[in-house]
Amino acid sequence: MAAALQKNGYRVTVVVPKIYKASRTVEDQEGIKVYRFPFFAGGKLLIEHKGIPYLRMVAYYVSGFFTSIYALLRSRSRLIHVHWAIPTGLIGVLVGMLLRKPVVVTIHGSDFRMATERYGMVTKIFLYVCKRARKIICVSELQRKRIQEMGVRTGEVLTSPMGIDESFLEVGRRRRERLHAQSHTILSNRNLLPLYNVSLLIRAIPIILKEEPETRFLIAGDGPERETLERETKNLNVQSSVEFLGRVSHEEIPDLLAKADIYVSTSLHDGTSVSLLEAMGAGAFPVVTDIPANREWIVDGENGFLVNQSEEEFLSKRIIDAIRNHELLGMSRVRNRLIIEKAALWPEYVNRIEAVYGSILRS
Repeated sequence: MAAALQKNGYRVTVVVPKIYKASRTVEDQEGIKVYRFPFFAGGKLLIEHKGIPYLRMVAYYVSGFFTSIYALLRSRSRLIHVHWAIPTGLIGVLVGMLLRKPVVVTIHGSDFRMATERYGMVTKIFLYVCKRARKIICVSELQRKRIQEMGVRTGEVLTSPMGIDESFLEVGRRRRERLHAQSHTILSNRNLLPLYNVSLLIRAIPIILKEEPETRFLIAGDGPERETLERETKNLNVQSSVEFLGRVSHEEIPDLLAKADIYVSTSLHDGTSVSLLEAMGAGAFPVVTDIPANREWIVDGENGFLVNQSEEEFLSKRIIDAIRNHELLGMSRVRNRLIIEKAALWPEYVNRIEAVYGSILRS
């Protein structure tokens, strides 16, 4: 997003938490200044912690607050755009109030879920951030409606899913029909965290192999559940059909999707999943959990399958159906490519963001 804005004449400065020791505190990425604030992350993303790490969060807010002030003063930025209302949103609105800068907040998935499930201090912080922002951008229509129900004024909230790169559509255009292929490749590329429920797919594998023994499974991503999932494949005696790829860089994802016939996401919760949009653009048939955010993109039986979050028998049946229904796979690729071209490419997303920026800065 920052690179696309820069091409359109914006000067962008990015402030992010410093998660890994090897990351630089300050660096220049092709003209985009990046500042990373330390907070004793321990090499873990916040989503990887089982509970809220309160002491780390105190350091997170203090360090992030002062780093953001420094970065804003150095760059002379006119506007702050914060991603995630929790935790970074609070830093953004406090810095915006102090330095009298307008704030835009994009709400993704984890922040929305925390605010709507906990109903305590986290919800109060979420609403405080939303009500202080000049504009709120939701990545799904479900979020927008729910936030308005929580008391945020209608005119300040709009829906705009994140974009994907044109390279994913190129993968989809180059994809050839494999009507007589003896084997099919199934890909999951969500992080190996409890939220993404990858164990459901692992439990479905022996059922699938019984019907379609040549099927291959690629598990991309890393996380605290990797060791448990690898052990589970051995216990089920399916390890010869499953490959754990570990963390895959975003630049490698288009080539990875090119190898996949079917994309599976067993996530329990999501905003609009960028991974799903990338799979749709690349022509991998989506088999994803039946949650509100996925229903905005997938019509069951038309351009993908929606499955239960806990029934491996149903998941395996849908994957087998997809393997055997060549006509559906071909039709879905055309349909999904048109959906992505219309609603989810970076240029279109950046146009919507620029319209938001322009309306705020002109006023």
